[in-house]
Amino acid sequence: MIKDLKLLVNNEMRDAYIHGFKSASEEGKVNVVQKGKRLDIKWDQEDEDAIRVLQSGRVQTNSYNELSMVLSTKLNLVVADSIAQGRSINTTVGEMQKIVNTEVYKLRRIARTEIINVGNEGRLASYKKQEKLRKKPFKYTLVVASGPRTCDAHIELKSRIPAAGLLIDDLIQLQQSVGASHGLSLTGNSLLHPNQRTILLRVP
Repeated sequence: MIKDLKLLVNNEMRDAYIHGFKSASEEGKVNVVQKGKRLDIKWDQEDEDAIRVLQSGRVQTNSYNELSMVLSTKLNLVVADSIAQGRSINTTVGEMQKIVNTEVYKLRRIARTEIINVGNEGRLASYKKQEKLRKKPFKYTLVVASGPRTCDAHIELKSRIPAAGLLIDDLIQLQQSVGASHGLSLTGNSLLHPNQRTILLRVP
């Protein structure tokens, strides 16, 4: 079951990265006229490699890996307890289903966070290609979803990003600084955690 879940997550991550890449390309008018020649923002091997890195867990948040470990541990305990007590297969499966059901809400939060995170990575990859074509760096901002679940770190972050945006390195540095003061660490290029929705955008 966990193996199937990981395959599903990997497929969704790929789709999210591609969606982020394409949406940023369209938003930035991918056809750039330079020296009379039309240049397109193209999908290439570098993007395929980036997806593999994301799927390896080296950039994405660690939430999925933590859930897999917790779920595996709990299910193994149910099986061991059932063997020790001589429970029937139907009873054991029922107990395992209870464990899975209690983790479903966590899975939804993790899935949303991961999809947004990977989508942001795809957007940034597209933006960086546009920067090379235009020979000019963009400035970036984070669109922080507001609501009762918005944490103090993101409230502070939102207030400290200037309206004109920041160069990507400066934005990353700011996120690292704000995150550290609230006990959060930066993974990828956007400070995320379950329940927080934050989109990376270039400032026009």
